[in-house]
Amino acid sequence: MKRTFYSLIKNQEQYDQYCNRLEYLVESEEERHEDEVELLSLLIEKYNEEQMAQYEMELNPVELLADLLTENELSQAELARKSGISPQLINDILKYRREITKKIALKLGEIFKINYYTFLKPYELRKAV
Repeated sequence: MKRTFYSLIKNQEQYDQYCNRLEYLVESEEERHEDEVELLSLLIEKYNEEQMAQYEMELNPVELLADLLTENELSQAELARKSGISPQLINDILKYRREITKKIALKLGEIFKINYYTFLKPYELRKAV
C-alpha cells in the first residue's frame, strides 16, 4: 500500500495544494482513494474553521454582525424576528449606539452558529449627534 503523509495545514500554499489534491481524487472516483479523500477533507475543514475563527476574532462585534447579516442575506427585520431582539435595538447596535449584552450575544451565537463570545469583545459606542 502506498503511504501518503499529510500534516495539519499551516499556510495558504499548503491549503491550496491539499484542495487541488482533493479535487483530483474526487474527480477520479476511485474507491481506493476514499481514506485519503476523507483525511484531506478533515484537514481542509479544520483549517477553514481556524481561519474563520481568526477572522471572527479580528472584527469588532458590530462589524462581525453586519458581515454575518450580509453573508446570510438577512435583513435587520428578519434577524429581529428570528432572535426576539427588537428591530430598534439591532439597528442601534449596528449604528454603535448600544452594546451587545451577553443575552444578545447568546442569541446571535445560536442563530449564526458561532461562539457567542465573539460578540462580547469591547468596542466603542458613538454618541448621538
